[in-house]
Order: sequence, then C-alpha cells, then structure tokens
Amino acid sequence: MIYKNPLKRIFHAAIYSINGLIFALTHEQAFRYEFCVLVMIFALVIIFAIELVWAVIFVTAWLIVMCFELVNSAVEKAFDLIDKNFRPEIKAGKDMLSAAVFVVIFLNVILWLIFVTQKLF
Repeated sequence: MIYKNPLKRIFHAAIYSINGLIFALTHEQAFRYEFCVLVMIFALVIIFAIELVWAVIFVTAWLIVMCFELVNSAVEKAFDLIDKNFRPEIKAGKDMLSAAVFVVIFLNVILWLIFVTQKLF
C-alpha cells in the first residue's frame, strides 16, 4: 500500500510491527522464553542497581537476541511454505538461522562473564 502521508505510513508500520511482536509472543515458544529473560534482566538491573552503562549493554544485547529470533521464526515460516517435506537445503538454512541466535546468546554469556569477573576481582 502506498501512503501519501508519511505519518500515516509510520503509524501503519508501527501497527504491523506490534502485530508481529504479538504473534511471536503468542505462537513462538522460544520468543516467549527470550521475553522472560528480558524481564529477568530488567529485574536484575533494578534489584542489584547495575550501573547504567552495563544495564544498557545487557538490555541491548538481549534485544539483539530477540531480533535474531524474530528473523529466525519468520524465515522458518517461509521455508515451511516452500516445502513441508524434508529437504537438506531447507534443513541447512534452518540450522544456520538457529546458529545465528546461538551466537548472539553466546555473546550475552560472554558479556555477563566479563561483568561478573570485573565485579569480583
């Protein structure tokens, strides 16, 4: 759809984005788990009064995980439309998407380890 009013386009884009988040929260188990981790990160930041810079790093890094999960879920849905039968190429694509999420989660673990070791030593 072509919008002549840029504000109307931004409004509709925001609605589509919110709909995507709602769909992911209601239909994607991994995304729900990742949302729970985000809530726990916020709780840890508040309970332990974590410095603002670290809080921003932790929240941003975890939001990146959630972004990768959204891409993973969207592309997997597209793959499923291509062919429901087993195809090695589709499996490889799904595995690589999963690996991308794993790498970003691993990055988060490293960030937390750096933070904890910095505070302990």
